[in-house]
Amino acid sequence: MNAERIGSVFWFLFGAAAFIRARELGLGTAQEPGAGFLAGIAGAFVALMALIIFAQSLRADPDSRVRLADLWADVNWHRAVLIGVITLAFILVFERLGFFLSSLVLLIVVMRWVEGLPWRTALLIPLVAVASTWLLFHKVLGIALPAGILGT
Repeated sequence: MNAERIGSVFWFLFGAAAFIRARELGLGTAQEPGAGFLAGIAGAFVALMALIIFAQSLRADPDSRVRLADLWADVNWHRAVLIGVITLAFILVFERLGFFLSSLVLLIVVMRWVEGLPWRTALLIPLVAVASTWLLFHKVLGIALPAGILGT
């Protein structure tokens, strides 16, 4: 089965669904965009690109086509599942632990045990990333982030 065709059908349906939902929110006009304006543009763009890829897959040389099974060969499944489990754990503790602590732990775990980076890098990059994100959103933009057990 042709991977480009299957993928393009999926992305067309995804884009069309996004566009339909965006219309329900109200697209508005270019001068006065509605709540669904950007989502509508994005959905229409995704659907259009999917149609183009589908059309190209019909004209492509049969020998150059990629089979769907070939895309999944040699995939490191345990790593993808591990990232999914870590992300689910992050979602479950986000409110309780708060933005700062839960994000810091998530990034350290991913960088140290999933990516295998040295401890220095696995601690420094998350600390800088989370601290700068917290400063930007909480202090500069005034957006309330879950404080959690740290209370900040």
